[in-house]
Amino acid sequence: MRLLDSARDHLRQWLGVVQTRLELVGLELADARDHLVALLAYAAAAVFFGGVTVVAGLVWLIMAYWEQRLMIIGGATLLFAVLAIIAIWRASRHAQSGSAIFADSLLALQTDRAALRPPPPASTPPSAPSATSDTSNYVGD
Repeated sequence: MRLLDSARDHLRQWLGVVQTRLELVGLELADARDHLVALLAYAAAAVFFGGVTVVAGLVWLIMAYWEQRLMIIGGATLLFAVLAIIAIWRASRHAQSGSAIFADSLLALQTDRAALRPPPPASTPPSAPSATSDTSNYVGD
């Protein structure tokens, strides 16, 4: 009877460890999803503002012969170009800041594996060198 209770306790502990690891994997998947959604939002902003820059640039070229409208359309083109550059810069910075997926789960599993390994055999400490054969401090004649 005690053997069966012990087996149940071990199974319960093992299931607890598996549940904890699955929760950790779920959290890391949610992190990866949030990172990807933000990256796609920045990319969409960069594409949008880049498209507006092209359209505004073309409108500026078409209207190049009108005297007062050049400054307004040129300013709008410059504004949208700056916004596109900022969005591209933020997207690239965000993409570089992403962490390795499942890094925490892999570290936890490595820790679990190391804890389950038997301890290494005790080795004997190296013996001290004898004083008669030590010539490392010999100065010479």
